[in-house]
Amino acid sequence: MWFRNTPLKVLGVITARGGSKGIPGKNTKLLAGKPLIQYIVEAAVASGAFDRVIISTDDLHAARIAGAHGCDVPFMRPPELRADDTPHLPVMIHALTWLRDHQGYQPDSVMTLLPTAPLCQPAHFREAIALEQSSGADSVIGVDEL
Repeated sequence: MWFRNTPLKVLGVITARGGSKGIPGKNTKLLAGKPLIQYIVEAAVASGAFDRVIISTDDLHAARIAGAHGCDVPFMRPPELRADDTPHLPVMIHALTWLRDHQGYQPDSVMTLLPTAPLCQPAHFREAIALEQSSGADSVIGVDEL
């Protein structure tokens, strides 16, 4: 498998804001007996595709669940990135900047991992990273036909 033998550092960032209006606490709600966020954490960790998997959240409960299942919780998301309409890009920039400035960590590639995608499987992450590397693309997005 290519990702086990490569020196590339790939960071997975789970973006899990705590203030959902539609379903309060949705990231930690149980789905088939497990908190929703646990599915993405387990799949990302099991994939072996990431040098590191972290969570960017303002929700202590989500942070505890993610941390208990192998995800790093290096920081809590700052107040200015907690709004309903905060796009992913500033959240990702904050995460990368924080890791660089506080831990000297700079990945070669980064992937946004959504806690509301419980059907993601470890192979999906490996395939996305392999596609990015083999195609020379600077980004890859996963979609599904309806």
